[in-house]
Amino acid sequence: MTTRPGRQLASFIAAIAIGAVGAVEAAPARRLRLPAELVLRDGQQGFVGESGSVITIDREGRFRVARFVNDRIQPPHLHGVLRAEAIRELARAWARVNPADLPGVMSRSAAANPHRLQLSVGKRTSTLTLLPGETAQEAAAALRRGGPNPATRFLELWITAQKAVAREGRKRR
Repeated sequence: MTTRPGRQLASFIAAIAIGAVGAVEAAPARRLRLPAELVLRDGQQGFVGESGSVITIDREGRFRVARFVNDRIQPPHLHGVLRAEAIRELARAWARVNPADLPGVMSRSAAANPHRLQLSVGKRTSTLTLLPGETAQEAAAALRRGGPNPATRFLELWITAQKAVAREGRKRR
């Protein structure tokens, strides 16, 4: 038979255990976050000016995709949330690339009707001008032959973000 002090001790330990479990359950899970908002603007110069798409990914991985013509941006036609693994992959690419160290302007072409990729991180913007109609993947393959440089770093982050959003977009259809 348990004595009264023994029951009090058991009740005390049970209360601590229940309280600790409650505290653990109440504690918010650590969220994965990007260092800053990331905006990818993919534009092709043409007859009407520059047109293309804008992808915005906020720090928590929420994204939206919209089309633009010059300075007019349409309402988003696709939106969603990146999976935790996609946010981790994007954060790793971010760390390797260090977008704050990218030059403001990089160019593969001075041709008419250039294809411009613009990457904005916080207040920092970098623009890479590609050959007309050239994709980011084609430019990355061509630039890799010349060894590491700021443009290949830019494209690493660009392509990683594009793939992450494309995977989530395919899941919604």
